[in-house]
Amino acid sequence: MNEITTSEEFTRDWDWYACDQEGHIGHFTTAGLRCLPKAVKEDRAAAERVVNFFLNDASETGNFIVRPGVETDAGGWDKPGARDRYLKSFAEMARKGMFSYNTQMIHGSRGGYYLVAIPEHPMHIADLPLEIARLVRRVRAPLLFANTDHIAEADTLLWERPE
Repeated sequence: MNEITTSEEFTRDWDWYACDQEGHIGHFTTAGLRCLPKAVKEDRAAAERVVNFFLNDASETGNFIVRPGVETDAGGWDKPGARDRYLKSFAEMARKGMFSYNTQMIHGSRGGYYLVAIPEHPMHIADLPLEIARLVRRVRAPLLFANTDHIAEADTLLWERPE
């Protein structure tokens, strides 16, 4: 396995995925500000395989809604079209059935993630090809994405697959 180096972790906007207690999928983006969960960081090829699957192969499951309060969490949209540009990648993931989270623009461990887009029809881990499901299951959230608007970075670093 080829590990993601610390310098890469903090100079690239990484996407990573987890499943919650009900088997729903969460999509997270780091903006180069957040530490990756160990299971993601330790296997670059697996991390990239999962990203490629969700970007290129996953089908849309329905529409999405934008969580109330996102504009405040994002710092507002001051130019025409800024909202749509901001929402584009989060909407794409939510249309594919994932709860899509952005990172807070706060350096260090005080930061975390906030829910941007909520899928109309959430994808379930059982809907994924076996290889992708196995890779996503390596990061298990002890919560429900549908009920969780904000997640501390420190909490995500504890999300590991139960042995």
